[in-house]
Amino acid sequence: MAEKKVIYYARTYRAIRASRTKCFLYICILILPMLLLLWLHLDDLTRWICEAAQYAFREFCLDIPASIQTKNFSLLGKVSYLSVSTVYPEFRMCLLNGAVSLAVMIIIGNLPWKGRPMAIYLILNAGIQLISSLWFLFAGELFPYTLTQYSELYMVQEVGIWIVFLVMTGAVTGIVGDRGFPDKLLTVLCVMVYAIVFGTVRYIVFLYLLYRCSVLYMTLLYFTLGPMFDFVYLVMIYAFFINRMIRLYESHAGKGAWRWS
Repeated sequence: MAEKKVIYYARTYRAIRASRTKCFLYICILILPMLLLLWLHLDDLTRWICEAAQYAFREFCLDIPASIQTKNFSLLGKVSYLSVSTVYPEFRMCLLNGAVSLAVMIIIGNLPWKGRPMAIYLILNAGIQLISSLWFLFAGELFPYTLTQYSELYMVQEVGIWIVFLVMTGAVTGIVGDRGFPDKLLTVLCVMVYAIVFGTVRYIVFLYLLYRCSVLYMTLLYFTLGPMFDFVYLVMIYAFFINRMIRLYESHAGKGAWRWS
């Protein structure tokens, strides 16, 4: 057995010695200017997303008539979104979707791995789609949302995600000691850029699917493929950041930041 030349202290009772003043200044200096910049350019950013969607529809010959509308919100200011004609499902389509959803729930519910996360997720999706299919089968004329309303809701939701992610990422990177500022700044920028790009691509794909396949899938796309997926990439980027900070604080230069209780 190889002899260990150096034996480090156990990690028990060890915490990072960080300056609260530096952490507070980092959070304020990073978050407030970026929040202000985001708020001042919300109209330009959302309009750019709408123009990108129109360009994609035109260049890929998707033949989706979409016009840009702008609405003024009391706290957010002007937000742009696309106005798209609503397509409702046919009776056969609703019946087929309901039957398939029910079959998926029954089959997965009787499998040995029914209690695993993926099985639960599939059953959840099938249950939502089953309810949506039943709604359009028996009360489709009472469906309260149009595709334009969904488009508006999606864009406002994205703005909320950007604001929450900016504040959250700035806070969680700020409290992890007062070192590694370039890594912290890079993490915040990666989260915001990814959120905007991913939100734009998803906006284009969702509008295309709802226009081609009808609003029967609106509930499914909103609840299970919406904000929940944003937290997946947020956690992924944060995991890379924490891994980098662990290496920094475990290095010879970073060991001085630890204190013992």
